[in-house]
Amino acid sequence: MPRKSVSPRKKRPVRTSLAIHRHWLSRAEDIARRPPGHGGSPHPTVKVGAILVDRHGHEIAGAANRFAHGVDRKRPERYIDGVKSLWISCAEQIVIASALRARADIDGASLYLTLEPCAICAGFIAELRLREVFVPVGAMRRYAKLKDKWKTSIEVGLIKLAEAGVPLTAIDMGPPAKKRRRRNAR
Repeated sequence: MPRKSVSPRKKRPVRTSLAIHRHWLSRAEDIARRPPGHGGSPHPTVKVGAILVDRHGHEIAGAANRFAHGVDRKRPERYIDGVKSLWISCAEQIVIASALRARADIDGASLYLTLEPCAICAGFIAELRLREVFVPVGAMRRYAKLKDKWKTSIEVGLIKLAEAGVPLTAIDMGPPAKKRRRRNAR
């Protein structure tokens, strides 16, 4: 009796949790790097992105650190050292406000950030009882021009999250992408 040929089932690609975390963190980085007129960060050196993801793995909202809606970001005096942080809102604040404005269900949501949260944002995260926060490994080191006051604020923020029972997980983003060499067109 001839043997029936059985075609192998096509397997759907399985996305590992590491791949999923890398995806959301890359998305947060992309949002931060957008031009300010398209929702990106206007900050000259510290461009922070945030993505809020619901318990089912769907994006709720994404944002960068920026001026609040309606606040004039084109006034140069608002970029002077010592006052920038009074004008530019943290990405975490913007993404949470966006989710709440949309009346999204944030119960069990996770937050993906390109930089660890400051003390104030960590308090918001704890108060909202977000499930978990994810950042790239060595996130703070990636921001070479981060001022000492923000490093201290982040250290306090990490303590707040730990005491509130909100885990912060650092994700290895893998080796940096190799730059493509341009070929001389001859």
